[in-house]
Amino acid sequence: MSKKISIANNCICKYTILYNRNGSAVDKKAAFELQKYLQLASGQNINICCDDCCCGNEYEILVGNTNREADVCKCDLGDEGFVIFTQGSKLFISGSCDGKRGTLYGVYEFLEKFIGWRFASVGFEILACDCDVDISDVNIRKVPVMEYRDLDWPCTMNSDWCVKNQVNAVRHRRELAGDYGGGVVWGGGFVHTFGRLTDIKEPNQPCLSDPEMLEKAIASVRELLSKTPDANIISVSQNDNMNYCKCDACAAVDEEEGSHMGTLLRFVNAVADDIKDDYPNVAVETLAYQYTRKPPLKTRPRDNIIIRLCSIECCFSHALDDSDCSVNAAFKKDIEGWNEICDRLYVWDYVTNYSNFILPFPNFGVLLPNMKFFADHSVKGMYPEGNYQTISGEFGDLRAYMLSKCMWDPYMSDADYSDYMDAFLQAYYGKGWKNIRAFIDFIEKESQGNHFLIWTSPFDIVPREVYEANYDMIAAWWDAAEAQADNAELLDNVKRARYQWTLISLTLKIDPVLAEKTFDEVNARGIRWNEWHKELPRPDFETMVPQQWYNR
Repeated sequence: MSKKISIANNCICKYTILYNRNGSAVDKKAAFELQKYLQLASGQNINICCDDCCCGNEYEILVGNTNREADVCKCDLGDEGFVIFTQGSKLFISGSCDGKRGTLYGVYEFLEKFIGWRFASVGFEILACDCDVDISDVNIRKVPVMEYRDLDWPCTMNSDWCVKNQVNAVRHRRELAGDYGGGVVWGGGFVHTFGRLTDIKEPNQPCLSDPEMLEKAIASVRELLSKTPDANIISVSQNDNMNYCKCDACAAVDEEEGSHMGTLLRFVNAVADDIKDDYPNVAVETLAYQYTRKPPLKTRPRDNIIIRLCSIECCFSHALDDSDCSVNAAFKKDIEGWNEICDRLYVWDYVTNYSNFILPFPNFGVLLPNMKFFADHSVKGMYPEGNYQTISGEFGDLRAYMLSKCMWDPYMSDADYSDYMDAFLQAYYGKGWKNIRAFIDFIEKESQGNHFLIWTSPFDIVPREVYEANYDMIAAWWDAAEAQADNAELLDNVKRARYQWTLISLTLKIDPVLAEKTFDEVNARGIRWNEWHKELPRPDFETMVPQQWYNR
């Protein structure tokens, strides 16, 4: 596919891309990325050179902070904001003057918005539209709503994918320094850090009224920060259990505050007070999670505190602000409370079924409304946690892509959201993608009205009788998707996503041969069954359906 691309009615082939020879590595990368994807889209050769190597002419694309700067203010763009604008026949794409991520993000935004590129997954990129395009009278200024955008699937642990989709956390195997423009960096562990900071490990929690615990935590925090000079966040957060301290001193504080967050926040505030002068660019983050989710009545977070609110108890069939969902009402009240007292609120969201990684989890209808809800409540950072342990046998790669778009632009239209989904499906599954879209739309529709959590059984999401009544239609969708896959790689993606339907179908109709084949394939691929089981004991395929495989 190639398309005619012009700027102010001038063919793109006339243009030269310019970047600053002495500019940042990330701005240079942005210029060469722009050249690469414009050439692929247009089939035209496009020149590129340093701004001091070429005499000025009217056909220029200026990337980053060059010696041909236009009169435009960049003072409020921060690390990630950018401007895209035309002046006459010239096109400008630039971030702020500090050479952070803004210019690179601006280039990818331009390639998506104007040229039609979709960077779906690692190795799966597509030019979603072959329509001719003329870029004229453009004036875009973008500063992202969310300062921190993170995801957790194996497919998101690739640095190139992250920058193309504006994911900016430095964790796992990602490296976003150098020509990637940097990102959000932790000093020490990501979360559940009390074990390391205080030596009180699972399944226990430290006594937060004990001065020795505080002294030990402060010393550990300072040691970690001394080893991570580029850190901008340090986590001081509860271990992952419900065994909070019940001593008289802790109980008295929690009663006074109306929440177990009382003791935690007073403890974390003390850590933040101790380090603020020596580490003015570091924020201390803690969790509002399970027993600490409710805001305290009296204590307020310090200015250098981040509260990360966790949605683990929520219903993921209904949007968080859906008045018909009583399950989400308490969370809505808590986020409203935190929004009143906290200037930096992050959210840890849950977006897959942790009991059944492979089975359908039709939450695509709430991803965008929920992200808008978070943005409306001044949330400045997002971490939607998915199946972080292995490749997906469901729609993990699609969900990661859609969430990256929602975090970057929580106020996009429903039509844009749908277009992003279609482009991903086409890039990732090939010519039969519409069959997979039909399956997604079907399970989304049939699950409406049912509450489901992150551990819900599949037939409590979509009723068994619905699958039974539509068995042949669903099987035909998957057969067609396989038959129409363009190549072996796309076919493999289809087959891997089909496991979710195969496991449902094997629960409806016992087929020992298919059951054993599927079981062995899932294990051979290294696809994890759920958060707790990488592999399962070998079942009796003659008598046991997949739901029984788990419960032994």
